[in-house]
Amino acid sequence: MANNEDKANDIMDKAEKKLKSFSLFNSSSKYEEAAEMFVKAANLYKLAKKMEQAAAAFIKAAEVQLKMQSKHEAATNYINASNALKKANVQDAINCIKIAVELYTDDGRFSIAAKHQKEIGELYEAEADFENAIESYQTAAEYYDGEGSTSAANGCLLKVAQFCAQLEKYDKAIEIYEKVAKASLDNNLLKWSVKEYFLKAGLCHLCSGDVVSAQRALENYQEMDCTFSSQRECKFLQQILDAVEKYDVEAFTQAVVDFDSITKLDQWKTSILLKIKNTIKNEGTLA
Repeated sequence: MANNEDKANDIMDKAEKKLKSFSLFNSSSKYEEAAEMFVKAANLYKLAKKMEQAAAAFIKAAEVQLKMQSKHEAATNYINASNALKKANVQDAINCIKIAVELYTDDGRFSIAAKHQKEIGELYEAEADFENAIESYQTAAEYYDGEGSTSAANGCLLKVAQFCAQLEKYDKAIEIYEKVAKASLDNNLLKWSVKEYFLKAGLCHLCSGDVVSAQRALENYQEMDCTFSSQRECKFLQQILDAVEKYDVEAFTQAVVDFDSITKLDQWKTSILLKIKNTIKNEGTLA
């Protein structure tokens, strides 16, 4: 009995012959049948764990569907191809998703385009390719925003801010954190996160080395949100700012330890705080 790979190979051959067959009256039917065959072969390749062959078959199906102007079906098969390729070749998987996103946007399907554009960002993030992740999440945010999905758009923007800060693009990170914080203030479901965004923006201000702008920003945050001044995040920022101004590494370290003992610092904040601490040490040496 033929195994799944052999069956898939046989169906691929039949699909190719179907495409080349002469059709006088109804050429669309041969395209439909060929596309169905390619998809069937792709699924058999998946069962045989031949993922690259599966992807190639899905792409064949998509190319045939484009000849029939079936953009949505073609996009679906490019996504199927990308799923088959993720473990074998991430960049090829991303390229397939990019084609699908373009087809979805051409067809006015911006919500599904946003979902898959975000997926591109996630794949780049997993590869630690933060420049491309930034671009991908930024585009996804634009698609979500255009569809009125503010929360999803903000989620993508926060990823952009996170990676901008990691790449020392602090101005852009600050702009996003402050924008999202402002947009969240009047939303009962989102306003609880505002203190987190203010904290991250404030840390980025300090990382940029401008203590004056950091102090001005902290004052502005307290004016924007009357509850912020009573939050631990606000007090922590003020302690850090004071320590930076005085080149006091000991006070800085104590403030971090005290804050972390109640609110565990994540890897991003720890990394940013380390950069600020190193700045205090270096400038303190020069002072």
